[in-house]
Amino acid sequence: MITLKLSQQTMPRIRALHGMNLAAPVNNAQVSQTVSESLRLLQIPLTRMHDAPLDNPGMNLVDIHCVFPNINADPARMENYYFDQTDDYFANAWGYGTEIMYRLGTSIELGPKHYWTKPPDDPERWAEICLHIMEHYPRIQYWEIWNEADTEVPLLWDGTWEQYIDFYCRVAVRLKERFPEKKIGGPSMSSLKSGNGTYAGKFIDACRERNAPLDFFSYHQYSDKPDKIINSPRQVRQLLDASGFPEAEIHLSEWHYHPGWGSDCNGERKRAILDMMLGIDAAAYLAAVLIGWQTTPLTMGEYYTGSAGRGYAVFDQDGGRTPGFYALEFFNRLVQMPQGIAAESSDRDTWLLGAVSERKLLAMAASFKTSQDQVTVQLSGRNPTPENTKLYVLDFGGVPRQLQDEICWSADSITFEKVAGSAIFWVEHEL
Repeated sequence: MITLKLSQQTMPRIRALHGMNLAAPVNNAQVSQTVSESLRLLQIPLTRMHDAPLDNPGMNLVDIHCVFPNINADPARMENYYFDQTDDYFANAWGYGTEIMYRLGTSIELGPKHYWTKPPDDPERWAEICLHIMEHYPRIQYWEIWNEADTEVPLLWDGTWEQYIDFYCRVAVRLKERFPEKKIGGPSMSSLKSGNGTYAGKFIDACRERNAPLDFFSYHQYSDKPDKIINSPRQVRQLLDASGFPEAEIHLSEWHYHPGWGSDCNGERKRAILDMMLGIDAAAYLAAVLIGWQTTPLTMGEYYTGSAGRGYAVFDQDGGRTPGFYALEFFNRLVQMPQGIAAESSDRDTWLLGAVSERKLLAMAASFKTSQDQVTVQLSGRNPTPENTKLYVLDFGGVPRQLQDEICWSADSITFEKVAGSAIFWVEHEL
């Protein structure tokens, strides 16, 4: 049996850690409206703008070469910048309530030739272009420099890690001198293991030695192990503190459930994996991580992505809601509550989070790839009845359903049966 206990002890308010990558796409009006209306319900605190041109085919958005298309033009002349489509993209995102992290640089180049991923010849000139973009978007506070340069591969950064560190330090100093109130950060690492685990430390140490700003440290992590991604912010905090950046924020600026490609991953296998990444395992993983992060030093997680598509999304290609959307909707309802409560689970693969107001208790549990079992939710003297308590389950059916006849009621708890596999449970109790 899995026992979930919601105590009477109050805890800090639930932290809104459910940031996103990518705003609602604007290249398709119908999908844009559908996704925007859904994202409004989630109250996303921060959206990182990376891969925007790939998510909006045919549009010139966000990337430096899209906003400043003639690289040989004069950066001081504003007529050399093209902001129109990025303006519309950002306005739509602001319209449904999110703030923005602007990733300065370029999206991944998947073609046989790479045009924009070489280290800029003149970092000072590149920084000047960035400064004019920052002037154009005074509302944006977070500015991230490049993406996954630690891979040292041409489709992302056609240079070395040492080149990137020098580039970051030179650009970050210029941006901070002009806009000291803005948050400048990076390095948007693909993995904390890069360079046999040495690259993160080298970057942080260089920032200290060269007095380069590091208002936030960003990195990426894709996994099928919730504990792994839950615990990584503690590792980053130790690195930052040891190198003299105790105030630097921690952003896991890309993350998603990923079961791995495996060997000989052909097209059919890849399509099946991408479908899995939109399913109930991904949703339970998402919820488990958001619950587990509550007691870590993480500042923000930016899920990849909040857009529509295959695999890396919370909406399907038509903007339809996946199980991951409902996990986020449940979580956001907890965030809106004024007070957390102490919660514990008897099962190492089931995470529990609860919150209360004067009139209501809400709780979400995420059970990740567990076996068939009974689940008991203990409400610690709150006397649940069919009249004051509702229970919803999200499992392989993909849409939340309310349990009614299947619940066993007692003076202090409710008990029900879960199917084998991942599931999310949602409790609403009127006080």
